[in-house]
Amino acid sequence: MTPERWQQIRAIFEQVELLEEWERPNPLDRLCIGDDELRKEVESLLEAAAKAGNHFMNTPAADLVHGPPQQMSTSNRIGRRIGAYEIVDEIGHGGMGEVYRGSRIDGQFDQQVAIKLVRVGMGSTFIVRRFLHERQILASLNHPNIARLIDGGTTDDDVPYLVMELIDGERIDVYCQSKELSVSERLRLFVEVCEAVQYAHQRLIVHRDIKPSNILITNDAKPKLLDFGIAKMLDPEAEEEATLARPMTPEYASPEQIRGESITTATDVYSLGVVLYQLLTGSSPYGAPVNTAHEWSRAITEVQPQKPSSKVVSTAGLDEKDLEPSKCLSPVVSARESTPAKLHRRLAGDVDSILLKALRKEPEQRYGSVLQFADDITRHLKGLPVTARKGSWTYSARKFVLRHRGGLAATAVVMLALAVGLVSTERQAHIAQIQRAKAQKRFDDVRRFSDSLIFDIHDALQAVPGTTAARNLLLDRAVQYLDNVAKDAEGDFELQRELARAYQRLATVQGDSTVSNTGALSAAETSARKAMSLFEGVAAANPANTADQLNLATLYRQKGMSDIYYPDGRPEIEKAIAITDRLTRTDGNNPKVQIERATELQGLGLSYDISGDRASSVEFLQKALTLLEAVAQRDPSYHSIRERKAKLNVELGQEYAYMGEISKARELTAAGATSYQAIVDEGAQPDTIRDLAATRLRLGKLHLMDNDLPSASQNIAQARAAIASLAEADKDNMLFRSDVLTFDFEQGQALILQGKLKEGESYVLRLIAGFAKLASEEDSGPGDGVMYTWVGEAQFGMGNYPLALQSFKKAISALESGAQYDDSRTGLVTDYVRLGETQLKLGHSAEAEAAFNKARLKTDLAEAKNHLDVPAIYSAAEVDEGFGKLWMMKSLNASNLEDRMRARHNACDAFKSSLQAQTLLPAPLRFSPSEFPVVDLATITDCRESCKTIIVKSKQ
Repeated sequence: MTPERWQQIRAIFEQVELLEEWERPNPLDRLCIGDDELRKEVESLLEAAAKAGNHFMNTPAADLVHGPPQQMSTSNRIGRRIGAYEIVDEIGHGGMGEVYRGSRIDGQFDQQVAIKLVRVGMGSTFIVRRFLHERQILASLNHPNIARLIDGGTTDDDVPYLVMELIDGERIDVYCQSKELSVSERLRLFVEVCEAVQYAHQRLIVHRDIKPSNILITNDAKPKLLDFGIAKMLDPEAEEEATLARPMTPEYASPEQIRGESITTATDVYSLGVVLYQLLTGSSPYGAPVNTAHEWSRAITEVQPQKPSSKVVSTAGLDEKDLEPSKCLSPVVSARESTPAKLHRRLAGDVDSILLKALRKEPEQRYGSVLQFADDITRHLKGLPVTARKGSWTYSARKFVLRHRGGLAATAVVMLALAVGLVSTERQAHIAQIQRAKAQKRFDDVRRFSDSLIFDIHDALQAVPGTTAARNLLLDRAVQYLDNVAKDAEGDFELQRELARAYQRLATVQGDSTVSNTGALSAAETSARKAMSLFEGVAAANPANTADQLNLATLYRQKGMSDIYYPDGRPEIEKAIAITDRLTRTDGNNPKVQIERATELQGLGLSYDISGDRASSVEFLQKALTLLEAVAQRDPSYHSIRERKAKLNVELGQEYAYMGEISKARELTAAGATSYQAIVDEGAQPDTIRDLAATRLRLGKLHLMDNDLPSASQNIAQARAAIASLAEADKDNMLFRSDVLTFDFEQGQALILQGKLKEGESYVLRLIAGFAKLASEEDSGPGDGVMYTWVGEAQFGMGNYPLALQSFKKAISALESGAQYDDSRTGLVTDYVRLGETQLKLGHSAEAEAAFNKARLKTDLAEAKNHLDVPAIYSAAEVDEGFGKLWMMKSLNASNLEDRMRARHNACDAFKSSLQAQTLLPAPLRFSPSEFPVVDLATITDCRESCKTIIVKSKQ
């Protein structure tokens, strides 16, 4: 025999020697194909190895004559030092190695670890390579649900080892049973396991040996995935594995592992399915108990799993028709849902479908990823339709009704139409496989139908109060269909446009703060990202297409508006403006281009408003209004042009209020209210009614600033009645519910301004609790910072200084995180000043001075003057007023005449500075346009005159 032939025989031997005898035929067939002599030689070696022991191939010929050298036993390893660790005791062993508890002994720090070494006598090249392969895989994984690799190396006698995080926990099946977890609790725990496996898959690693003993649950109920000893790298650039053998645990192996076929992520999906099946039923999915390797092989590749809901019935020894609570015979069942009947009902339906999909014999028929598997479980736990049962409209409708038991009568006809349409779609999809030509025509029909659902029917529902949830469901179903179609639509730009527009509409209904929405901001962001990706691809492929460029500009602008209160909001809007800059030069008379351009300028104006640059904000808003007026002049009936102009008038009014020009602000806001009222009188959608209510509220606030309490009360009451009607008709609309509380806050604020302090304090405190109960994802209403400021203002006015102190501290805490971005900057100055004034009332001059100093650091009178920023001017005046009061107190507490006179001079100078700042204001206001209280000019004048009088008398 030549050396080359021996190496060929040895290589094949090493690849199959670890397999059970029943697993060897398929690998040998492939490795020895066409060479019977080669196969005989390998089988002969395997037989000899079985007789000689597992050191056969690694023992030199001399050792076979004189006896093998003495090898280290397990017991000899106890107490041995390996690297920085000492072996304490053995805690387990697996197919390739032994695992020991170890303790760090190098004096750096105390640490308990798990140390894994190649098993004694298993020193073949293949085993060592497998062990090092595991170490490399663990080094690339860093996830809270995967046992962490700490160290690794080789012992003095050349045995590879690795040091891992020591997991103190129970097997997942033992843990679930001992804690008597419910089905839902087991499912939630299992989702965490899936996250760990998905993390490995994202790094192109398939575990291949997922089973309960490799999933431990820690004392804090966190799962940990162990043992990547036979994991497979899926890197397409990497070399093939040196072996085609498939190490595995048969009970949890997939059909393709048993058959020796290619291993993919679907392999782990299958094994996870087996684990979950056992967690929920207490038994294997393969029917009767299996004992032999041959029986396992046949069951896994041929036997279809029984539905879990049926399995628990048969396990309990009952028939599905005989499910009386008294007949709960199995402790496995009773530990879950108390009776077989309850457990059967709990598993029937979604859970059955999810598990059977994960356990499909064909890898391509399982979930496409562990993420999809986990997502279906999560959807089930949330009461949402699962993809494993996809295709049944009645099923989806039933899920929806269970979540939304009221308010659907107005949409029953539309839902019926949708049901018919989706059933028709399924039928057409089946026909498409048989009659290609006819299917194409029907495919186009269905696309038009979906487009009608997304735009025509959705827009019709938008005008019907109480349909927010139905609109969300409608769009979700239509997008699901288009999403599936788009998988085979590469290069079909029209289809991609449809899908992107659908995602865009869905994002609007889910979380656009300017219109009716369901308050699902996270889902809205996901939908917007999908739309953005599609629009970017289409726009890049069609640079000369105005519609495609406008679609992309709209998405950038909407993204910027959603982040408008943060630094990255304005750059997104500017990206949109860059696109319409080009379109203005090539298609400048296109009203769609002009409308989008105006909306972008409007957003840019808002971003400058938030940064305090009121003058620049007015400039951009006026440019936007000019563009809209040009469109309206050419076509007065252009879509929503009147609503857009009304909105811009109101926003311009708001900016003039920030600049202190209250009369101009009232004029523009009243014009906006008149326009909105005319549109509503003609029959408008709920969002336009809401815009009218918000405009009347702003008008009421302008009257409050100007001390016209009757006009303020009338406008606020009208606004509140309109928004309350909308909220009552559409209880799922988070925006309307938040609006009701916001309008109520304005009434509470008015009570405090009228001197009804106790009533106003109680009113606003109730609203703070109401907003907390609303628990919206979106920052809604005036915010805790504003509301606690007014609570403190009422308490301060009543002389309850300890309570006022706590309220101002709460206001400061709420404003600190976002105070660099919007009007809460000036509010934060107000709260620090009020905090300092309260400390003065309590006799705490040092604490008061610290508060006033913090307020001063946040003011810049020169910048406020340059930007015509009235709230910021008031803030600067308030700081000087506070220091004036502080110096007045210091003068009263001074121990000698010189210190007293200096303190009084400082007080007068501070009051003078405050008065000079207020001379920059067009007119005094009852409160700031930024919603916060303001200083009383008359009080400051009196204080300064008192200072001067005292100083004169002191000199006489």
